[in-house]
Amino acid sequence: MASINDDVPTPPREILTERLLLLPAQESDAEAVFGAIDESRTELEAWMAWTPQVRAPEDLRRRAPQVRENWDARTDFGISIFRREDGRFLGGTGMHDPNWDVPSLSIGYWMRTSETGKGYVREAVTALTRVGFGQLGLRRMVITCAATNTRSRRVAESVGYQLEGRLRNDERLPNGDLRDTLVYSLIDSDDVVRELLAGESGTLTQ
Repeated sequence: MASINDDVPTPPREILTERLLLLPAQESDAEAVFGAIDESRTELEAWMAWTPQVRAPEDLRRRAPQVRENWDARTDFGISIFRREDGRFLGGTGMHDPNWDVPSLSIGYWMRTSETGKGYVREAVTALTRVGFGQLGLRRMVITCAATNTRSRRVAESVGYQLEGRLRNDERLPNGDLRDTLVYSLIDSDDVVRELLAGESGTLTQ
């Protein structure tokens, strides 16, 4: 079991934006999450190594205790994205790879195929960026993606993350090809961060 560090902060367990509700990933959402994954399997399997391991809702339920333990231990924060209007599960995001000495976190995300192109991921990433710098006191936040993943790149760039570097032949994609990884980042002194925090009233957190 991971050790719990009570000296470091955690994200709010409820984050509201204009259209979205962000909540910790829950075992009770397994059916809805599986439906979104199954609907989006072709697209997700191009980028997400975990996709083939999820073949039934029970696969998600088995992982739920570890997800909760990681949150409580401040080692990983898995977050579900719901639409406020009707409660529909839209996709997943999270704050990962913490380095509390800096402190820094990275953001990951995916969106179900039928809901892409509506700005939901950008809205969620903007909210998490505000929480990270505004409430958690982070000094650095990172987004990484495959260089060929155009949608992920656009999200990072649209929020204002700056391309920091390209890691060549960094990881192997699920299809076996080697990928270059792009590293985007923001640090607390960037103008973008100040602008995001100045507009924080658009994102309600509790």
